[in-house]
Amino acid sequence: MASLTAVANLLEKGRGPRPGAAPRHQDRRTGQQTLVFPSRPRILAAAAVAGPKEAQGPLGAYWDRTYPDRLLGQRSWEHAERRMCLDAAVLALEKAGLEPADIDLHLAGDLMNQLTCANFTAAELDIPFLGLFAACATWAAALGLGAALADAGYAGRVLCTTSSHHDAAERQYRFPTELGNQRPATAQWTATGAAAAVLAATPGPGPGDGPAERRATAGRASPRPAAGQAGRPPAADAAADRPARGRPGRWVSVTHATFGRVIDMGLTDPFDMGSAMAPAAADTIRQHLADTGRRPGDYDLIVTGDLARYGHRLLVELLREQGYDAEGVLADCGIMLYDASQGVYAGGSGTACSGMVTAGYLLRRMQQGDLRRVLLVCTGCLHSTTTYKQGDTLPTVAHAVALEVEDAAPADGRPVAGDGRGTPAGGTAPGAPARDPSGEAASRGNGS
Repeated sequence: MASLTAVANLLEKGRGPRPGAAPRHQDRRTGQQTLVFPSRPRILAAAAVAGPKEAQGPLGAYWDRTYPDRLLGQRSWEHAERRMCLDAAVLALEKAGLEPADIDLHLAGDLMNQLTCANFTAAELDIPFLGLFAACATWAAALGLGAALADAGYAGRVLCTTSSHHDAAERQYRFPTELGNQRPATAQWTATGAAAAVLAATPGPGPGDGPAERRATAGRASPRPAAGQAGRPPAADAAADRPARGRPGRWVSVTHATFGRVIDMGLTDPFDMGSAMAPAAADTIRQHLADTGRRPGDYDLIVTGDLARYGHRLLVELLREQGYDAEGVLADCGIMLYDASQGVYAGGSGTACSGMVTAGYLLRRMQQGDLRRVLLVCTGCLHSTTTYKQGDTLPTVAHAVALEVEDAAPADGRPVAGDGRGTPAGGTAPGAPARDPSGEAASRGNGS
């Protein structure tokens, strides 16, 4: 790779104001790439399901359901991934007290050719559907687009789902796991799991609290998760459910989305995707901070999707080159998901990696009040099985969404006063995870 200074200079190219590019809706855009959501769309409920390796990791207690093996009793790994995606969706809907007919739009994506798992899940749910592909950045793309549609009034409630499966991804992108191919230390382990979240811009009590809040669902049967595989989450689950059912608690809102541009640094090694994606993550984080006028310390955590250990270290240096010292607040889902002793090489990856950590861990920590403001920056390597075998480079992208806690409004419906974080300016939320340069401390010593 070129020197860090050369990379930083490349990322700065074209960053000045673009003539004629002034946004028409100043209340919904800020800067060059960041959308602002005045209605602060809420995450009504979220769910994460996990495979056996993920269940044994540091966040194992936070999953809504775990599975004893990677086949889930299905006839193929691809069918197993479809089962997980449907289970996560149904669990999120049940937490929100909703049926599929209560959802206006389903946004989903995965790593399989033609979004196989998302398509089959959408067929089961029977909700109007848009398939998305941004590789491992798909989760943030879905949350950001879903929040935009909800904020603008085009969709009252949006279901976002994503999934990945280690063995299915290995078969498609590399080699069947049965071959036991050796890998370098920079390689990553594709997460086996799925995540789902229900977004809504409607203020006031949660959905399902009265007949006026529910559309008729006669003749529409809700799909059910597979029997015999339930594994209830820890006591935090009760707190996570409270806002969705209209009881006092804390809401997590999507307040901003910064959709990134595609960055191609000329790298060609698909076994070092973390290094390839780090410049895209740096570019999106830098642009988000510039657009919003914030500093890294304004967030309790800035969490990347799956840079893993090598990409994470590179990101710290790239941001420093651009004038941002974010070392104390940066963490990475690919590092948080596994313990180093699990043999995952540099860390986790996959479309489900950031989705699982968000839906299973981060949102619960936010609803408990431990974290008040989080910037989730999902990273994606946009190569295909064809392009890298032809020696092409690895184009990458990173999409960011800002998640902020707001306490439940009083009976008059007025928002609670405050800075959106519940902490003094520049302060740290009570109980926030300890921070260190590796990002690993964000997942340890916090009940995981």
